Amino acid sequence: MIDLTDKINVFIVIPARFASTRLPGKPLLNIGKRTMISRVTERAQRLAKLLSENKNVKNVNLVVATDHDEIFAEVHKLNAMTVMTDSNLKNGTERVFSALKEVQKKLPIKNQDIVLNIQGDEPFFSLEDVYNLVEKMLNQQEIPLGTLAFRRTNSKMFFESSIVKVICDNKQNALYFSRAPIPYPKDILGASGIDWLEKAQNVQQEISFLHHVGVYSFRYQALCDYMTLVHSSLEQHESLEQLRALEAGWKILVSEALTEPFGIDTEDDLKQAQLIAQQYD
Repeated sequence: MIDLTDKINVFIVIPARFASTRLPGKPLLNIGKRTMISRVTERAQRLAKLLSENKNVKNVNLVVATDHDEIFAEVHKLNAMTVMTDSNLKNGTERVFSALKEVQKKLPIKNQDIVLNIQGDEPFFSLEDVYNLVEKMLNQQEIPLGTLAFRRTNSKMFFESSIVKVICDNKQNALYFSRAPIPYPKDILGASGIDWLEKAQNVQQEISFLHHVGVYSFRYQALCDYMTLVHSSLEQHESLEQLRALEAGWKILVSEALTEPFGIDTEDDLKQAQLIAQQYD
């Protein structure tokens, strides 16, 4: 347990990049009566309130890291801290780190403080799941990095390369993340030399696997250390940045999510989001 005389600060950072290959200007797209970034920010504000009530938390700060003036202005309306970052940054983790370097000029950030990277395209993210992830890190100071995964039994999704799978050890630390179907279900697909990709198209049985959810919880020192790591061979091979930490020997705690994740990447996703928004508005 954490010594209550040295409580932890939590920094919730939402990277919100304007450019998107499939949905240009995605953060500013309307979902019902509000923009996507407004919904994510408002939900993060609710998360901040919940975390601030945790006895092991000192302060909670919410930051939106963007590269676009209109997103900056949209978030400013919600009285949330906003930081402009370079549009050439490669990914959300780099944007989070860049934003916190600016924040650190005004607010002290301790090595053990927790940095939450919340996806800017998940306006309905589960408050409970993210809270549980943070609580596990509050109670286990040795954890440098944590993330979420959702248990699925959808055999079609199991074989989709856009769905990142993770396998864990008995202590819920990640063993590997992959776009490939892992762990391979030999009892269902067999191992007789038959083309398993062809066989997979006709599989009728459920296949259980953990679908990685792109929410990350870093210790601040771990985030700084991560930024010094070279891009690893596995990271480049799978195009998964979390493999950089895993290949460097880090432990990554995987907290199992209770709620199915829903990110918005396509026009169809946006249409579905409009329907979901009716439940919230």
